[in-house]
Amino acid sequence: MRTPALGCLCLLLSPLCAQGGDGKVKPANSNPPPATRAPAVQYDSKGWPILPEDPTPAAGATPGGETSQSGRSGASGPTNVAAPAAAPASAGGGRSAPGSGLQLDSPLLEVFQATQTPAAFKQLGSVSIWWRMTVYGEQGEVIGRREVTHTADSAFAERDRLEYADGRVYGRIGASVFAERSGMPFPNLVDSAEAELMLFGMHWRLPWCFGDANAYVVLARDEVVREEKVLTRIVIERRPPVEFDRIGPELDEAPRDHFELVHEPGKGTPVEFLHRFARNRQPRRVLLEDWREHRGVAVPFRRVYVDEALRQTTSLEILRIEPVRTTERDFRLR
Repeated sequence: MRTPALGCLCLLLSPLCAQGGDGKVKPANSNPPPATRAPAVQYDSKGWPILPEDPTPAAGATPGGETSQSGRSGASGPTNVAAPAAAPASAGGGRSAPGSGLQLDSPLLEVFQATQTPAAFKQLGSVSIWWRMTVYGEQGEVIGRREVTHTADSAFAERDRLEYADGRVYGRIGASVFAERSGMPFPNLVDSAEAELMLFGMHWRLPWCFGDANAYVVLARDEVVREEKVLTRIVIERRPPVEFDRIGPELDEAPRDHFELVHEPGKGTPVEFLHRFARNRQPRRVLLEDWREHRGVAVPFRRVYVDEALRQTTSLEILRIEPVRTTERDFRLR
């Protein structure tokens, strides 16, 4: 009794043997097929079988299906099909994921080429940022100033901790937010804690957070005029949370966080940023200045809030940035 495995093995080993009708292996020239009947399998000059869907074997083919660097890959298919163009490589060495902002047709491509990729930003890991916030009056005079220590995990979208000189400590990990003062929980400060954590977290992750297509969507890319200069504007909104219990579209669409990035055409470094959070619906215009490189990533060390007359109202300055080691407990209520 013959086995299928033996038949396949004889077929692939060499063109010099064939299987007779009685199941025994015979030399190929002992029982030649009729001249009018084409053989079931054809072989190339090296003795390897030519598959029907691959009539032109690549040069340098090896028995394992691999090819040399000048040949094609081992996957079967027509050789005249052009390979797809490779996506731009991220800082981590891999190809860009869909919606990461690194595709050739992405409106955010120029921005990430100037400031580095979201993957490079995530590699910064946990850092401590010392912010100095200054509030100005109508005549440009300084009304008040305070400093905030911000601990952030750059690899996550919502892992932040804020420490103030008056003993307040705010923290968030995902949707969980806490507020304490002098080591005691303060539940009545949770609302203000959530707003400030969102603000400082957004400023630190700007503009790399917008590369997450699951959280943000680019609505438009157009032009705006600033001081007689034509600039490129990218309009972005936060995606609504997924509601598994809802069927069909939203009847009354809830307001969403709205953002705008403005940069010079061909340069990509953002010079202006606008944010309008859904909770208060008040647009805030920010000028991004003093870009410096921190561990290979370009960061704006000065952000100036201006009013409609371009008068500065508030400024956020980064005094220094240092890497730190954190765990999940640093962003939870202890």
